[in-house]
Amino acid sequence: MSATAESRRTRGHLLKILGITFGVAVAVGNMIGSGILRAPASIAGTVPDITLIIALWVLGGLHVALSINVLAELGTAVPQSGGPYLYAHRAFGDVAGLVVGWSAWMSKLAGIASASIAAAEFLPLLWPAAAGYKLAIALLVQFLIYGTNALGLREGRAIQEGTSLIKTLMLLAFVGAAIAVAVPEPAAAPAAVSAANALGWVAIIGAYALIKGAYSGYDAPVYFTEENEAPSVSVPWALGIGLLTSFILYIAVNGGLIYALGLKGVAATPLPFSTILDRLGGSLPGLLFAAGAIITVTGVVNAGVMSAPRILFALSRDRLLPGIFRSVNRGGSPDVAVLMTAVCSLALAATGSFALVFGLIALMDTVGAVLIDSAFFVLRRREPELVRPFRARGYPLLPALLLAVDLVLLVLFAASDHLGLGFAVVLTLASILFAMAARRARNMNAAKG
Repeated sequence: MSATAESRRTRGHLLKILGITFGVAVAVGNMIGSGILRAPASIAGTVPDITLIIALWVLGGLHVALSINVLAELGTAVPQSGGPYLYAHRAFGDVAGLVVGWSAWMSKLAGIASASIAAAEFLPLLWPAAAGYKLAIALLVQFLIYGTNALGLREGRAIQEGTSLIKTLMLLAFVGAAIAVAVPEPAAAPAAVSAANALGWVAIIGAYALIKGAYSGYDAPVYFTEENEAPSVSVPWALGIGLLTSFILYIAVNGGLIYALGLKGVAATPLPFSTILDRLGGSLPGLLFAAGAIITVTGVVNAGVMSAPRILFALSRDRLLPGIFRSVNRGGSPDVAVLMTAVCSLALAATGSFALVFGLIALMDTVGAVLIDSAFFVLRRREPELVRPFRARGYPLLPALLLAVDLVLLVLFAASDHLGLGFAVVLTLASILFAMAARRARNMNAAKG
């Protein structure tokens, strides 16, 4: 390919216009979605112990804190856009990079599809006539978000910052409402825990998997490192503030639900938020909740739409995808990568296959975490001269603790998720073949000169 043709493909470039505000917004926007709306009821139904429920949410927050301690170093040491794929690829090469990259991209696709469906499911609470057009509305939500992001980075940033601010304020308002209408149950002596009830290891692991899913997306700021004006400062702060904000909201929301309804009340309905709002009386609280829920999941859609194309962009830059995916328009949007992501997420929403994708890649998220944890140690040893504006705290103990925790979770999840384990093997084999083909193509292009 000639230099002229290549320059036409990459006519624009990524814009360095992002800062801490966007980083926090995309982290909060990616984490806080329909999970916090539905997970409390599922967890209360299987883990009927208030202390343990709160402890699991705290444990999830501590786990993510260990992760961002490592991620902040990697993200500032390798200041490029593309997310965790970059670190696995730099440490282990094409195969590990592809495993992390493809699983992260598929996870984003499934998140976009499911969040758009959730938005369509909440809309009839505001507009009853929409109940018969959920799929069409879900696709329309995606079209609007993709279309806006295709214009450029500034437009996507505006949506993300706006939706994240609104969802944060509305969740805080909900906590206040829950406390206001609560009718606390009289304290009772703690019941004895038996092996026959839900407090078994399987229930606890299942509950923690839901909580882990609710915290997923904490790494969103590192997908945009290259587009940050001062990544050495902004990325660590965005990761930390994003986690702290989400952690406080998660604990407050769960505490408010349990305080207002009790464990049985929370477990009694898939959407305990509506029960509390019904106590306020009138139609306005329910309408506000519906609007807030739509904004909440729309923020998730936008975060995925912004993040996923950066993975394809990074894969292309490392010659693991055709050069056309490095195309960036004048607005700073990787337009061809956005188009490819749009086609696939729209197909997932239309077919309902996003649930299958979530099931397949659940284990892959933990595989990716183990690879990133390991990449941290590999790069520390192999590239000691690499400039590290942020250095992980508590080295090597805290990063080693993170690696140990993720390895244990990998074993536990693999033992209980045979389908996911099979998919992990298939994806790894496919990545090997893909890497071999990419290497051959690179060698042929080099030979042509």
